[in-house]
Amino acid sequence: MTGETGFQARRIGVQPKSSDQLQTRIESKTWWLIGLSILMILGFSVTIPLLLLSMVRAGVLQGLLPADGGFSLVVGLLGLAALFSLNLVYQQSQINAMRRRMVQDQVDLEQSKSRFAELTSLFQLGSSLHMDLPLQTILEIAVRRVASTLHAHDVDIFLLSIATKSLHSASSFGLTPRPPELEVPYGEGPVGSCAKSRQPIRIVAGEKGTPFADFIAARPNAGSLLVLPIQAEKRCVGVLMISRSSNSEPFTTDHRDVAQLFANNLGPVIERTLAATTLRQNVDAVVAAPAVETIGAAGAFQDTFLTAAGQELKSPLTSIVAYSEVLDQNDRRMTPAMRTEFTGRVRGEAQRLMGIVDDILDLVRLDLGRYMLELHVSGVNDVVKEAVESVRPAAAAKQVAIETTLDEAIPTQHLDTAKLRQSIAHLLRNAVRFSPEKSRVLVATRLGDGDVRIEIRDRGPAFDAAEASEIYEIESASRGDLKRARNGSGFGLHLAKRFVELHGGSVGAGTAEDGGAMFWIQLPWGSDLSPMVGADPFAEELTRM
Repeated sequence: MTGETGFQARRIGVQPKSSDQLQTRIESKTWWLIGLSILMILGFSVTIPLLLLSMVRAGVLQGLLPADGGFSLVVGLLGLAALFSLNLVYQQSQINAMRRRMVQDQVDLEQSKSRFAELTSLFQLGSSLHMDLPLQTILEIAVRRVASTLHAHDVDIFLLSIATKSLHSASSFGLTPRPPELEVPYGEGPVGSCAKSRQPIRIVAGEKGTPFADFIAARPNAGSLLVLPIQAEKRCVGVLMISRSSNSEPFTTDHRDVAQLFANNLGPVIERTLAATTLRQNVDAVVAAPAVETIGAAGAFQDTFLTAAGQELKSPLTSIVAYSEVLDQNDRRMTPAMRTEFTGRVRGEAQRLMGIVDDILDLVRLDLGRYMLELHVSGVNDVVKEAVESVRPAAAAKQVAIETTLDEAIPTQHLDTAKLRQSIAHLLRNAVRFSPEKSRVLVATRLGDGDVRIEIRDRGPAFDAAEASEIYEIESASRGDLKRARNGSGFGLHLAKRFVELHGGSVGAGTAEDGGAMFWIQLPWGSDLSPMVGADPFAEELTRM
């Protein structure tokens, strides 16, 4: 992503550099012409007296030559030529200085226009955020607009919690995938220090005297950072952190001042929204208090389902909107290669979104009891290979190797290959997601006495027995109270469990012998399809497939 990010960020600061280069070329050519003119004048100053002398000696101008033999004439002409040349050099110097001042004034004017445009855009956003919107929507709009306006690579908004004395990442935007920011203790690091001092911080990589040099050094793609307090009535409610890549022009103090004005405008909006949310929650609690015991399991499932669905849908939708905005604003400036890369990313996110929508529909059908397996005779090993290949690009991007050990003795059997492949892929994505970089994920199949076992092992966080019993439940993904269910893991594991159970099998999880986590799928094998088809009137036909 460094190419398109650098392209955006070079919009600021590129004009002065190109203007200086053009000015240098113009002055160089001008001085060459002036030097050539001076040589021609001096040549004429010498050639004309010599011509006169030759004519006198030939008797054409006899008696017109001065008493010194024409020496004074030559000196006089050379003196006039020298004075004229010096005057020419002086005038050209004045013209060059005037041209440089005009170019600098034009650059300053363009930069002022750019700063005012940034400020206007950010203030327009601040005004629009006064609408009655959910806090998360406000923050997501803010980070995308700040990134677009200041041509930033990454933008994060941290909200301050007085109860825990820490700041947590409430919303983030980035053109490259990155792990979520952890909670930051109040007063520690640039984010915590900014919240405590309520003073903006500008960090430039490699610049002498840069504060928090170790912080920016730990972010290899960052070239400069702005860390700004978000205040409401002199109270810090959060911190805005804006990052540009190392291939882009670093932030200046002008950018810091413009962004700080926006942060000051955003602070009252956040505080007012938090207050309104708290008030609504208190009112709802009072109104709903008598009916708390009447809430059924169906309502609870719907709430957790909607929460998980929102977590799943938010990521690709945010990426599609962000890339579309960048394409919209920079279409004429983009090279064909950059445009192709951006449209490819939009297409990839759209396809991921379609897959999530399919998962949601499947989960709804499963909950309503309206899902039927499409059984075909296939091999478990073949399904595992297809699932591994579908996840391998994501694993390669994280430098995680996927190794397989397949039991060739496993016979073919009746399977819904699409849904079993989807279930295995969900487990693999979960394993890759929580695996450290440059580690490996092991996939193995084994034929038992009456079942087929598929095991997936990774080097991610392990979990205890209590967590293992809940890891596949949609409620744990929605609550985010398990290590392996935090940060929006959605309902992929739950969907895998449901599809495996439709096959008459079971799922499980535990801690691997050599550390890390282990997930498994256990499927029955044989000619008996009753665990899968139950009372399906077409069960007899399915056994012949």
